[in-house]
Amino acid sequence: MPCDLITFAAPSAQPPGRSIASSSTRAAAFTVVELLIVIGLIAVILSILLPVMNRARSASRSITCLSNLRQLTVAFHLFAERNEGLLPDPGVTKVSWESALMPFVRPGLFECPADGELFPSLNSSYDWRDTPYANTTLAGKNLWGPRRSALVLVFESLPSWHLKNRINAGLLDGSVRDMDYEECLGDIDRANNLPAK
Repeated sequence: MPCDLITFAAPSAQPPGRSIASSSTRAAAFTVVELLIVIGLIAVILSILLPVMNRARSASRSITCLSNLRQLTVAFHLFAERNEGLLPDPGVTKVSWESALMPFVRPGLFECPADGELFPSLNSSYDWRDTPYANTTLAGKNLWGPRRSALVLVFESLPSWHLKNRINAGLLDGSVRDMDYEECLGDIDRANNLPAK
């Protein structure tokens, strides 16, 4: 019986039918699982960063608004100094308080960056203590008449532009602050000559 020789070939480094070029391309490609993991990581990072970026943007807008209000309180003081201590009186002069303060402010100061509602139609995001009642209004009154130096002088026209139920306000003493909306309204409805609480 003849003896058949069985030879064993050394295994090839390349699977049959594949070229060297296709195996190097394969090593550089991503699998579907790897791609899904990368997309998942990007989604997690974005879910962390977006709220932080939104808070930073909101804080920046609020700071700009407070700066505008501070400059408006200074403008009211400058107006009073030029007008024998009296504040603007739109009811008598028929000139809006914004127009009366224009010589003392830079252009664009009447726009709060968070206001997308009022400024486009009214050209002002702010209001001031021009109430219809003689004991609470400052329109046409002497700047140094009120006994409360920390009363609200100028404020955002609508609340919650920066934080829910909060409003930015400039006070008669020149300071500015973020305050509760109800507290702001309560101060505006409170007589000017009452002492501080």
